[in-house]
Amino acid sequence: MPKISACLLAWVLCCLSAMVLAQGYEQLYSDYRGSLYQIRLIEKSSNSKAGLGSGFQISADGLLATNYHVVAQAVSDPEKYTLEYLSTDGTKGTLELLDIDVVNDLALLRQDNPGKEYLQLATDTPKKGETIVSLGNPLDLGMTLIPGTYNGIAGGSFYDRIHFAGSINPGMSGGPAINTRGQVVGINVATAGNQVSFLVPVDKLSSLVEHYHQRDEALDLKAVTYQQLVDNQQRIINSILQADWKRRSLGEAKVVGEIVPAIKCWGNTQDDDDSPIKRIDKGCTGQDVIFLSDEFNTGRVEYEFFWLEADNLLPARFYAEYEQQMSTFYPGNSAGEEDVTNFHCRQGFTSQPRTGNGPVSKPDRSKKPLIARTSYCVRRYKDFPNLYDIFFLSLSVDQKNRALVSHFTLSGFTQESADAFTEKFTSEIQWH
Repeated sequence: MPKISACLLAWVLCCLSAMVLAQGYEQLYSDYRGSLYQIRLIEKSSNSKAGLGSGFQISADGLLATNYHVVAQAVSDPEKYTLEYLSTDGTKGTLELLDIDVVNDLALLRQDNPGKEYLQLATDTPKKGETIVSLGNPLDLGMTLIPGTYNGIAGGSFYDRIHFAGSINPGMSGGPAINTRGQVVGINVATAGNQVSFLVPVDKLSSLVEHYHQRDEALDLKAVTYQQLVDNQQRIINSILQADWKRRSLGEAKVVGEIVPAIKCWGNTQDDDDSPIKRIDKGCTGQDVIFLSDEFNTGRVEYEFFWLEADNLLPARFYAEYEQQMSTFYPGNSAGEEDVTNFHCRQGFTSQPRTGNGPVSKPDRSKKPLIARTSYCVRRYKDFPNLYDIFFLSLSVDQKNRALVSHFTLSGFTQESADAFTEKFTSEIQWH
């Protein structure tokens, strides 16, 4: 009997493995496609599609899950938009909004005519490297299956998101990601491209379903959203204030670095012939925000610092250039006039003791304090009156050719949380 070479045997096994996988994916699609739906945002006047997403049935009585951002326009403007579903066999129907989780970008709806098939929610977590499959309607091309791998909860975010090694495309938002047993382990929510996508963990959906079943009154959308936003900002501010704040050098100053893993910092030095001032930048921001509408997002934490110096400029020229470079600050989140009030600002001058150069930084009373011009601006959320956007800016003004700029934005925080953050933030900045 002829011998089979090791390379040939490996090739045969690889081909057989690929065939088995392909047959497995085909079976998954065949078994569960009846639970999948396209979610359509319909503009009433024209009776035409204004937006598309995906969704999936999770109970025999027609409960359907999707992303909040898929249905948000119908929520914010029900007079203009309505929602409908389209099944894989072409059946259409209307949808009723039952409950929402804006922090985790989830919505629970009910079909007017429930389908016969639905998906089970997984109760166990996949292992890292385990194959899972994302389902949805990418680019309005029809229901599609995309295999990938489960890589655990992604780091660097205030919000739990599964790192999925697969391509989620526009139109797949709100679709399910299932394990090989057909159980939902996550919900498609976002992509960073290059086979890096993100899913909302299924336990967030399980909690939303439980919340819906426990509720004994009609959905008060504003009240539910408000409480979720308040609870979320408290969770974030607690994690920030309880963290060990590390200072980092910036020019002749020490400023705040990455406080928690969810906040990432970047740096840059501008030192070229186009500007007479050398500028060192440090910016830090939370990687995610909460989507409320196309024009309004919240839950943002960002802060940045700028060190400027110019040894060969007269003070008047230095400050003219300094003012020009620092004249374009704006809040880090987007909001329209229907969402927030105008900013109300309190401006003035502050002084802060400089520190010595020893191993333990303490105020050096022999040095003149640092003088800065500060602005503290607040705008209120119109639908959520105890939540605010806070914009803080501090510009040092007492040196001939040196300057330190500090800025932060908090979006969707209570005044108490903002005050606590401001006190901690300003106390951590040092200039020798």
